[in-house]
Amino acid sequence: MAAGSRTDHMTLALETVQAVLESEHAFFEAVRTELRKVAPLSEFPTVSSPNGMDYVLQLTRFLFFLDALNCTDAEKVSRFIDLHNAKVESDIADPGYPRSLVEARKAIIRPERKAKIVETVGAFGRPIFAIYDYGHFLIENMSPKTTEKLIEDLRYGGLLVRREDHRIDADQKRVLIESTGLLQHYYVASLLQLRRDIAGNVGVSVAEEETDQASLAHRDR
Repeated sequence: MAAGSRTDHMTLALETVQAVLESEHAFFEAVRTELRKVAPLSEFPTVSSPNGMDYVLQLTRFLFFLDALNCTDAEKVSRFIDLHNAKVESDIADPGYPRSLVEARKAIIRPERKAKIVETVGAFGRPIFAIYDYGHFLIENMSPKTTEKLIEDLRYGGLLVRREDHRIDADQKRVLIESTGLLQHYYVASLLQLRRDIAGNVGVSVAEEETDQASLAHRDR
């Protein structure tokens, strides 16, 4: 590969990284704008913390993939939980596992709890979980306590809402939480903008490379 091509590819790679970062910041700023409609950002301590953007991104990606995979029926949710359990068990078996083993073991969804989760999702027809379920599903990304505090922030800001399960046999001690859909909306918008930005960069890069190759071919004649 010619030196010029390597430089062009490196430039394209850097532009792609920049586009990703700008996309993430645009998403987070959209979330912050929604929260400001309710209260000053200082009243959302977890979102406003140094790792707040990463926390919001991790939760939103989780919600996004549940929507994308259409985890709204018992079979899909059950399979999702099985995959989650297998991942946690594999992590625990790793001697170098960096997180609390006690917390990780709690994150394994036992059969009785799994049945409650599956029944709830089936009853509502969409992904709705108890607060502590979110904490355990996101154990790889943040501590359950951090997830709970993040959910408190986003509930106060109106981006997450509590749902009541009025079934007679439902466990009323479970505090059920659902996204209003705005988090996923802003995340999808940021991804689509990212796709456009990258496509634009690639188009320019390809056009420049074709021009360079044509110039070289003409010079070699």
